Amino acid sequence: MSGRLKLKLLVFVIAVVLGMAAPLIGSHPNMLLAFGAMIGIILGLVAALAVERPESLAKQFTRAIEEGGLSMAYQPIVTLDANHTIIGAEPLLRWTTQVGDAVSPVDFMPMAKAMGLGPVLNQRIIEMVLADLGTALKGEREICVTLNLEPDEFADLTKREALAARVTAAGIPPHRIAIEVTEVDAADRQIRPAIWDMKQRGFRISIDDFGIGGGDSEYLSSLNPDLIKLNRRFVALSGNGGPVAGLVAELVRLAKKCNARIVLVGIESQDVARRASALGADLGQGYYWHKPMPAKEFLELLRG
Repeated sequence: MSGRLKLKLLVFVIAVVLGMAAPLIGSHPNMLLAFGAMIGIILGLVAALAVERPESLAKQFTRAIEEGGLSMAYQPIVTLDANHTIIGAEPLLRWTTQVGDAVSPVDFMPMAKAMGLGPVLNQRIIEMVLADLGTALKGEREICVTLNLEPDEFADLTKREALAARVTAAGIPPHRIAIEVTEVDAADRQIRPAIWDMKQRGFRISIDDFGIGGGDSEYLSSLNPDLIKLNRRFVALSGNGGPVAGLVAELVRLAKKCNARIVLVGIESQDVARRASALGADLGQGYYWHKPMPAKEFLELLRG
C-alpha cells in the first residue's frame, strides 16, 4: 500500500471515530481538546511513516528489468557507396525511469554488472530484439542485427545452445544475427572455441573495438569474422594524418585479409564519411546518416 493511500485511509478512520465520539465528548471541552491533540500527534507520526521514500537507482533498474521498463533503440549500419543502403543495425539498450528521466547506459550498465544482472539483462535484450525485429529478420531483405554477449555467457555452451534454439524457434535464419565480441575478449583462448561454434551454427561474428587489443592478422584469420568494427577513436583521429592515419590504413588492410566487411563507427560528418570510404571501409554507422531510433521507425526506414 502506498504512503498516500495509507494516509487517506488513516484520515478516513479518524473522521469516523470523531463522528462516533462527538456525542460523548461534545459536553466536555477539555476532553475534546485532549482528544484532538492526541489525534494530531498520531496523524503526524503516521503521515511521516507513510510517505514513500524514493527507490534507489539500483532498485528502480531491477524493477525495470522485471516489469518490462526497458526498451531498445536501433542504429542503422549502411553501405559506404552512393546509395547508403541499410544492411543491418546495432541494438542499443535504453532506460527511462518512471518519472521520465532518461538514464545513460554509461551509468546503468556498470551498475547492472556490479549487481550481477548481466545474464538476466542479456536475456531480456535478446527477447526484445527478436520481438522488435523478428518479422524483418525473417523477411526476404538481407539484413543483420548485432547482439553483444558477455564473455562468460558467450563461453557457456548451454547458453549458446539456448540462443540458437530460440532463434531457430522464431524462424530467423542464424546468419541474420551477428554475435559481437570485443577484440580483447576475442583474444581470450576460452572465447575462441565459442566463436568457432557459433560460426558452425550459421551465426555471423562481429569483432568490435578492433585496433585496441593488439591482435595480428594470423589471430584475426583464425576467427574468420564476418564484420570488423574499428574503434571510433581511430576514426576521429585519422583526419589529422600522420601515424594514426597510417595505423588505421594498416588495420583496414589486416581486416581485408580476413575477407571481413569493415565497419567504421562514430561517423558524424560528410568529411569523416568520405575519409572512411577512402580508407577502404565497406560500411558505416553514425549520426551523419541515422541516430538510434525506436524499432517502429527503423522498420519504416527499411520499408521506405
